[in-house]
Amino acid sequence: MFYARFERIRGHIFRFDTRIYLGEHDIADPGRCVGAIVAKNPGSAKHTRLGVLTDMRLEGDKMLPTVFRRFSAAFRHARRGIPKNAYVQVWNLFYLCNPKLDAACQVVAEIRNPPLCQSEIKRPNITWFAWGGDSRRLNPFKARFLSRRYVGTFFYSKADNAVIRRMPSISDRAKHPQGMPEDPIVEHLTRVL
Repeated sequence: MFYARFERIRGHIFRFDTRIYLGEHDIADPGRCVGAIVAKNPGSAKHTRLGVLTDMRLEGDKMLPTVFRRFSAAFRHARRGIPKNAYVQVWNLFYLCNPKLDAACQVVAEIRNPPLCQSEIKRPNITWFAWGGDSRRLNPFKARFLSRRYVGTFFYSKADNAVIRRMPSISDRAKHPQGMPEDPIVEHLTRVL
């Protein structure tokens, strides 16, 4: 259900092409991206192999299962079957694996041109932003996403306690899925699937 390609680069582990499969799937098939979420950085999930798309050990990661539950609930509420090989793509501001954001930011700051995920060229019909608020360390990484023309963009604003149907600005607080109310996200996804 949770897959990614892990790579060792310059002595650090990076996680690319993270996919949350929503139902029946065959990773040999290119699959169908039904949406994407943009978050801060890969957290605690661990690789089982390097260099290939492989299943992950979640190791306490709560974001990936939360996103799975929100999209799955939206398909149920919309009374739509989940297409075979449907997945949600996970993009990150940077792809260095480290559950401690401060430590990850410090390492990434030392790497010239940290590697990006090639899947960012995709243009799914739904793009959910969940990268947190205004942050001197993270704002420079947000710029590449803000410069792209994604469709179906939204984020949950804690200040408004509502789904905002647009791309966030750098300073908007695009709430992380953990601790976020379920109903507004599922209702929004149900409408836009």
